[in-house]
Amino acid sequence: MFISGDCKHPHLESACSRFKSNHVISQIAPSAGIDAQVLRNKLSPDQPHQLTVVDLIALYHATDGDETLIDGMLMECGLTAIAIPSADRAPSLPHQAIRLNADVASIGLRAVELAERGRVTRTERNTIISVATAAMGSLALLIHDVEARFQAVPAVACASDILMQTMTM
Repeated sequence: MFISGDCKHPHLESACSRFKSNHVISQIAPSAGIDAQVLRNKLSPDQPHQLTVVDLIALYHATDGDETLIDGMLMECGLTAIAIPSADRAPSLPHQAIRLNADVASIGLRAVELAERGRVTRTERNTIISVATAAMGSLALLIHDVEARFQAVPAVACASDILMQTMTM
């Protein structure tokens, strides 16, 4: 889908386009309780139908957590939200911080390479956004773990970190 310069909600329109290209609408629409043609219309900026909050929630669950549409909506407001990943955690806070630093460095390297080329394809743009979102998730996880670890009993948490580091060496 072409996003023109005069569209009212460019982030949401772009999100709708990415969502349509990543999913088979006829398969996810019934799971979300929406007629497939109605969903196609709601995802098209040329149609008068619009997604509702209930639609966004249903589509999020129907796609096993695809945040694309919610992210597009939030970007229109200058906001972003990051889910705290439930995946593998590094063994300690320093390890988490080092992994996060490596992720951010990777984003910087990609950005420099793309800037030197001067042209960024839609796929490359989507890839760098995905990598940056994953890094933000890692940062959210680090914030969550620091908050949880040092809020309750700081002395015990520090002793635990020291013990864990000595065991991994």
